[in-house]
Amino acid sequence: MDRKKITKEELAESRRREIIRACEELYERMEYEDISIKEIAKSTSICRSNIYNYYETKDEIFLDILKKEYLLWMEDMDWRMRNDKDMGRESYCRILAETAGEHTRLLKLISMHYIAIEKNCSLEKLTAFKCEIMPFWNMMRAALCRYFPNAQEESREHFLLSLLSLMPGLYSMTNLTEKQLEAMQKASPDYVKPDFEKNFSQALFMLSAELM
Repeated sequence: MDRKKITKEELAESRRREIIRACEELYERMEYEDISIKEIAKSTSICRSNIYNYYETKDEIFLDILKKEYLLWMEDMDWRMRNDKDMGRESYCRILAETAGEHTRLLKLISMHYIAIEKNCSLEKLTAFKCEIMPFWNMMRAALCRYFPNAQEESREHFLLSLLSLMPGLYSMTNLTEKQLEAMQKASPDYVKPDFEKNFSQALFMLSAELM
């Protein structure tokens, strides 16, 4: 009895991973708006009707991708910060910016599609997502306590909110489409596309002044 239950759970998890992987691959070459359950099914061994056993909308698939990306970023940041010999304000901001810059799928999702994803997911799925990314928030708060032990809790919470509000806007401004880039260069011939990591690190350094 138990073995049958475990097998069903393992099969369901395997299918969810396959669906997520197919959706990630489609997102590399297609626009978010053009991806559908039908397109995802074509890239898996799972028929379209069976996908609905796991996800009601494509946005629920992207919600799982978003969770995966947040936790991957968390792991990278945590490892870098725990091995940081400096433990200073500048290195904190640099590690945040560098690791964020390495997770472009996360940046793209939260800058362009975050509202749509959450809007089109069931309350059950959205609540599960919020619970499952709690380790990310816990790690961020613990890191702030280590790097800025004298900062007040209110200041640390304000910094986190500012950090995650800044990130998507800055990514949008530094990762232009070919059309956007061409238009900027025609409007301003001397225009140089800004670097995300450099500007994010500098902005974080200014924001972190309230933690000192």
